[in-house]
Amino acid sequence: MENNFEKQMENLETPKTEFVKHQEILKIGMVNAKKSARIGILFILAPILILLLAFVKIKLLIGFDFFVKFEKMFTTTGENGLPGYLPFILFVVLPLIAFFINLLAVSHFYINKTTRELIITIKYRLRNVIVLIVSTIIIATFFVYFIFFY
Repeated sequence: MENNFEKQMENLETPKTEFVKHQEILKIGMVNAKKSARIGILFILAPILILLLAFVKIKLLIGFDFFVKFEKMFTTTGENGLPGYLPFILFVVLPLIAFFINLLAVSHFYINKTTRELIITIKYRLRNVIVLIVSTIIIATFFVYFIFFY
């Protein structure tokens, strides 16, 4: 009987597993999560401060000379103000860059060629998720303002 059992074990089909090679995994994280969170925070810090100053000026009705000059700098273009494209860069381009850098840092993509599947994995990292949410709010605020008030 031992001989029969050994033959059965030798003729047994082994399960086929997919070995994922490191080269087959497509990871688009340009920088690691900590660096991308720091870069994202730097990119969204200026729009947050400007929006906070505008909110404080409107809600608290503070008429300090600093607020008036700051507002005039952003609303006029030419000699006395900023170039016309700078507020667009500040409120749209920088938060978009922060959004995409952090999105790429937390997401990983794997293409399974045999089953023709794209597997997307999102890793939960609190700093990156906060930067994603805040940059989305900044972009949405700018576009809502542009659509309704411009």
